[in-house]
Amino acid sequence: MNKVGIRTFLARVLLTLPAIMLGVDPLRIDLSPTHLLNPSWPAHARLHEAWLLSTGALVTCVALYFIWFYRGQHRFGLTLAAVLLGCIDVGFFIAAATMPLYGGILTDPAVAAMQPGNGLMFGYSANLVVFIIAGGLILVGWALGRSQIAPP
Repeated sequence: MNKVGIRTFLARVLLTLPAIMLGVDPLRIDLSPTHLLNPSWPAHARLHEAWLLSTGALVTCVALYFIWFYRGQHRFGLTLAAVLLGCIDVGFFIAAATMPLYGGILTDPAVAAMQPGNGLMFGYSANLVVFIIAGGLILVGWALGRSQIAPP
C-alpha cells in the first residue's frame, strides 16, 4: 500500500469509528428501558426518540457508503461522510447547549444506576465525552482524507 493508500485507509477507519459511535451504539443503548422502552416517557416523546434513532442510523449508513464504497473522487466521499457525521455530532451539542430552554439534562438520574459508570466517563457525562471523542475523530479523519495528493 502506498502512502496515499495508507492515508485513505486511516481516514476511512477514523471516520468509521464515529459512525459506529453515532449511528450504531445509540441503537444498542437507547432501544432499552432507559430510553425508547421507558414506560414513564410520554408516547409522543418515544416517537421522537424512534425517529431520531432511525434517522441517525440511516444517515450513518449513507456516510459508511461514502467512506468505503463510493468510487468517485475519494476526497469528496470522505468529506461528505464527515459532514453527515458532523451533523449528527453537532446536533447533540445544539441539544445540549439549549437544555435550559426545554428542561433537558445530559443524564437522567432515575436511570443512571442502570448505566455503566452511572452515566459518567472520566467524571463527566458519558454522552458529552462520547460526542467530543466522535467530533475529534471526524475532524482528524476528514483532515487526513483531505490531505491526500490526488493520484495521477
